Amino acid sequence: MNIPINVLALVFVLSVLIVVHEFGHYAVAKGFRFPVEVFSLGFGKRLFGWKRKETDYRVSLIPLGGYVKVVGLGPDESDVALGQEPAAPLGPRWQRLLVLVAGPGMNFLLALCLTAAAFVIGVEVLKYQDEPPVVKHVEARSPAEVAGVKADDLVVAIGGKPVSTWREVEMDLGLAPRENIPVELKRGAGTVHVTLRPEPDKKYDIGYTGLNPYLAPVVGALVKNYPAEKAGLKPGDRIVSVGGADVTGYYEVVRRIREAAAAGAEDGPKPIAFVVERDGQRLTIPITPRAEAGTWRIGFAPRYETVVKRLGLVEAFASAGQELVRQTQMTGVTVARLFRGTSSMRQLSGPIDIAKFSGEAARSGPAALIGLMGMLSLQLGLLNLLPIPLLDGGQIFVTLLEAIVRRDFPLKLKERLLQAGFVFLVLVMVTVLYFDVLKNVSF
Repeated sequence: MNIPINVLALVFVLSVLIVVHEFGHYAVAKGFRFPVEVFSLGFGKRLFGWKRKETDYRVSLIPLGGYVKVVGLGPDESDVALGQEPAAPLGPRWQRLLVLVAGPGMNFLLALCLTAAAFVIGVEVLKYQDEPPVVKHVEARSPAEVAGVKADDLVVAIGGKPVSTWREVEMDLGLAPRENIPVELKRGAGTVHVTLRPEPDKKYDIGYTGLNPYLAPVVGALVKNYPAEKAGLKPGDRIVSVGGADVTGYYEVVRRIREAAAAGAEDGPKPIAFVVERDGQRLTIPITPRAEAGTWRIGFAPRYETVVKRLGLVEAFASAGQELVRQTQMTGVTVARLFRGTSSMRQLSGPIDIAKFSGEAARSGPAALIGLMGMLSLQLGLLNLLPIPLLDGGQIFVTLLEAIVRRDFPLKLKERLLQAGFVFLVLVMVTVLYFDVLKNVSF
């Protein structure tokens, strides 16, 4: 049932973002009296629409995109979409530049408004992400343990940049798999310097370090047919003790399970007494752990505490601006690492990922969906500013070069650049889609 909702959410999200982007081109072009032949939502065969004055407003077969055909703007994606010969450029270059910039500009404006709207409605965020990055657990044999990080260390700087929240720590380390990163820690009254090398995960190539914040010992979800579910543990149960030893955090529960199971492993796994609080009462539930992948599991995940971040209008726009700056910096870091070869195309999201995220956001409520649309609008604007032929950024780059040399380049040269850009983008899209399938489809 999730798939139809995901697809509908994807079509809705992309349609809004593309219409706004193309409207930016359209409005400025109309303002400068450039003829606009086509305003299309989607590519390929025209399905339906209407014509007003010289403009054909249409919905086309392939919904993952759109274009505006502005006569006199020079070769662009509409010439590829329509298979037509481009018209000679019209109007001053500064007007053409403003028409080209208007599309990404509208995406940035929409991203700001949508993100601010999400903050006004109320965004549900993980509570620990805005807390000081005090390490409460270090995974055994993880990069953090190898580097010498200890429980109760406070992360104060990563790569020489001060950090103050878990959100910053996860972002800076997660985007840098396979890189040696200097990390400064506060340990007691002193300072410790270590070098972390995050390991890439197999799905999204996100850096794994083994650093963990405090998590309450509350059951969030159960794995079907695992010992915890069979024994009667329920979501919402707060675990008070394991095998007679009191626990105050989730990772203590994990450690106590391993210790208690290992102690009786010679004679086979034995039931471990779990004392839980449920509806104001304490219950004792015996659970026999399962040996799996060299460790002992009962099959439950912790509950991540969340808080609703709700802001007034002025503060919402200020916070939205800060969030968009942070996301822009993240995007820049990711693109730079891709070009350096230290990152992977797995970190990029294709249509399957975006559909999944859109569906999850739609099911979570309006604030989540609006917030996701704001983030995607920003990414669409940034993507279109890359200096790649066929994208707005490529055309802006060529127009700026023409302004420097004070003459327009031949149409044939621009067409060749457009064709090269088309081939490059098709290769990128095929690669992203390939990893999209690997990440989301089980064979």
